[in-house]
Amino acid sequence: MFNYRTLLAFAALITLSAPLPSLAQTAAPEAEAPVESSTAGQAIDYSGMSYGERRDLAQKGDVAAQMALARDHLAGDNGARKSVTSAARFLTMAAEKGNAEAQYMLAELLMEGGGGLAAKPESALTLYASAADKGNTEAAYKAAHGYHYGTGVQPDTAKAVTYYTMAADAGSIPAKNNLGLLYLKGDGTDRDLSIAFRMFEDTAKAGNSWGQNNLGGMYEMGWGTKKDLAKALELYEKSANAGNEQGQQNHARLKAVMAASAAAAPAEPAADTSSSGTTETVEPASPSSEGNSASTN
Repeated sequence: MFNYRTLLAFAALITLSAPLPSLAQTAAPEAEAPVESSTAGQAIDYSGMSYGERRDLAQKGDVAAQMALARDHLAGDNGARKSVTSAARFLTMAAEKGNAEAQYMLAELLMEGGGGLAAKPESALTLYASAADKGNTEAAYKAAHGYHYGTGVQPDTAKAVTYYTMAADAGSIPAKNNLGLLYLKGDGTDRDLSIAFRMFEDTAKAGNSWGQNNLGGMYEMGWGTKKDLAKALELYEKSANAGNEQGQQNHARLKAVMAASAAAAPAEPAADTSSSGTTETVEPASPSSEGNSASTN
């Protein structure tokens, strides 16, 4: 079994005044609800116990007690002093037993460091991946993002595709957007414009401004779908209205291109009502140069 204790590097501690890292979805609840004891197999209200009682259970291998103590140390509740390093110690105990939530929470602490705990992004990424393999969607996205952009490791876009797919299948909108980018570029996987289009379409439908911008690019270029500049402009506008800078730039550019194209287009032939029955056409003005192609990054 992999020893997660090796992930904690206390030799290079930073100052105790560092801010507490955000725990995202795993922050401690306001009131600790009774949880299942991993040793006794029955519901135990750990908040009703003394710190020493909870610590004894945790040291005997009770995962629920270990998790309760970790949360208490992060919040400074239930007789526990506020201490990131103490929280990490109890999370390590639970992580060693394969608890996905503990692995995720410990990864969050190690990714940023703080409160006396040194940042260890490579170790955090290992923990995210382990939690993801156990079904933790947020951990899957963060593992993918780390492999994608090389956080603490060399970039590995093939692994990024694997973990983005896990998260996307579970409904993660950011994962779908980034997965779409990798399929669009053929990075870490075979290029597949139809999959990229579907990922961006799902993301855009969820109201994500990056998905709207990227789907607009697909329509503008005719990638994975029929080219449709009007649809592209509509999607860029939605992205722009949401404050997306890339969407704003693409909307302004394509709007100008379409206006210039319309101005340069020849007018419809007008019927000549003279007795000769001939028709006349209006010569088009010189066309304006088009802007850069759509950006889908």
